[in-house]
Amino acid sequence: MTLLTAFAAAAAFASTAQAAPIVAPTDGYMGPYRLAFQTNGSTLATLAQMSDYNTFVTTEAGLITELAALGTTWTAIGSTKTQGGINPTPVDARDNTNTNPTVETGVPIYTTTGLRIADDNADLWDGSIQNPIFYGDGTDPLLAHQFAARAFTGTASDGTAYTVGDGDSLSSGDGTNQVNIRMARGGNTDGCWVGCASFSDYDPRGLKMLAISGVIGSGTTADPDFAITSISYDQASEQITLTWTSSPNRTYAVFFSEDLNFGADVADSVVSAGDTTSLTFSNPAPGARQVFFRISENGP
Repeated sequence: MTLLTAFAAAAAFASTAQAAPIVAPTDGYMGPYRLAFQTNGSTLATLAQMSDYNTFVTTEAGLITELAALGTTWTAIGSTKTQGGINPTPVDARDNTNTNPTVETGVPIYTTTGLRIADDNADLWDGSIQNPIFYGDGTDPLLAHQFAARAFTGTASDGTAYTVGDGDSLSSGDGTNQVNIRMARGGNTDGCWVGCASFSDYDPRGLKMLAISGVIGSGTTADPDFAITSISYDQASEQITLTWTSSPNRTYAVFFSEDLNFGADVADSVVSAGDTTSLTFSNPAPGARQVFFRISENGP
């Protein structure tokens, strides 16, 4: 019987390969979590309903192999209102994304590079985040003030529709006249991560959007200190070394996968070396852009 599980992902082994999304926490957290990213594609802020923005970000996530493989739902971090709009149903971002702290506590939220954005729903909407959100594939940071890093949100820092000041909520126009929509500036961890200045809803360039996944994983009641602490790769010898926290008198199974379906193992009974255990082995997936590793503690 497996008691504990640790999970990590190694970046691409080939030196010329482009890194792919990690799509899992890298800080040792093993409970349920969510992912957030900024789309690679852009859209106008004149869509008819919030559901249309959700469809847009879902399509964008589906274009990224690793995110599509998660089989989760995706919703836009955006808000609409009725007043003066193209008859959208009013929705606050925190309700559209099921992150309203007055309704539920929520779970930790991470970037597609495994960095924690917020501890829970309240932390997400307290006016700042812990790490900036990245483009969908996680290969480039979003640099503040670059046009490519802007995203339509129509949202205030508390997760409600932005209605007063510079910009308005999504789909606030009447279909004829230009309206400036509240936007996010990528690369920021203050309130600008979700709302900072505005951009025309009718500009043909459009803007990107922020998206968040549904809850991923069922979690575990295992020891939160059980985690993979390091992954090293010797490209010349094709040798990988994993190190993880362990308990005395236990054995561990080490699994690998290229797509999060852990059907193959590297070793099924690694004897604990004490508080920390390491295993060196040949690369099980030569040429892969990224390999995921999972370590499970075997029952007594």
